[in-house]
Order: sequence, then C-alpha cells, then structure tokens
Amino acid sequence: MAGKAKFQLTAGTSIGITESAVATIEEVASATMLEIGTTQKEVSYTGGQKQDIDVTVLLSEEQEMDNGLEAPGELSLSGNWLPSDTGQTSLRAADADNSIRGLVLTFKSGAKATMLVQVRQETWGVSANGVATGGFTLRVKGKPKYDPAPAQDSGTGTGE
Repeated sequence: MAGKAKFQLTAGTSIGITESAVATIEEVASATMLEIGTTQKEVSYTGGQKQDIDVTVLLSEEQEMDNGLEAPGELSLSGNWLPSDTGQTSLRAADADNSIRGLVLTFKSGAKATMLVQVRQETWGVSANGVATGGFTLRVKGKPKYDPAPAQDSGTGTGE
C-alpha cells in the first residue's frame, strides 16, 4: 500500500549555472549551462522577508501591520571547492564583475527551480586529512520560477 507522504527526492539533483551573464529569467532557458552539481553537497534557499509597515491608528485595539517591500531571497551552495570547476569559475567571474547569472536546480523527477542570482560571497577552507570545502552565498533577484515534474506513469510512488 502506498504511503500518503509527498516529497521531492534529492539524489540525482543537477545544478546548472549560466556560463555568462543573463538579464531575465526567460534568457536562462537558451543560455549555455555549466554543471556545478558535481561539486555541491547542499543547497539552501531562504525567500526574501517583507518589511513591516505600521498602519496603527488611534482607534486600533492592537498594533496593525501591513506588508511592505520584499527583500531579495538568498541561496547558499556548499560542497567541495575546486578552482578548475567551470560552474564555480562562472560564479567567481560573476562575483568579480557583479553580474547576474541564471541558476537551475533540476531534480531527478524533472521538477525544476530557475532563478536569477548575484554572488554575495565565496567561502572555502581546508583541513588536514580531508578535501577543500567551500561555497557561495547568492542573492536571488526576483522570485524563483518553479516547474513541476513532467507527468509520471501512475503508481511510480517516487515522490514529486
């Protein structure tokens, strides 16, 4: 009997970064993509938080707030640091010239998250008896575009 849980498997997830700068999320689909997923182990996204606007008046019984402008989201990539990795090289170039890149996460199911990113920071470190680790903190420009997985054969039970 199949369970009721809905989930997105992460094994086999590909992370593509555009080779050069893009201006719109629509440009990402036709851009040359460089695979960075072969060096990355973790991706973490946090959407932008909206500012509070105080709309409290004298007759208010409690403080009243409304949403203001939204701050940009943030995406963190972390994994193995490799100076020769073409995806990491593209992000370093974007960091140097402050340009925007397209980033596409493609799950094994075919579901995708596409976004425009700007490098805020690169980190890396080394330790004895290990591999060099590193990552990038990226500002997400606008909202990510989410595409669901293509229709699957019924009964696969593989999650979304």
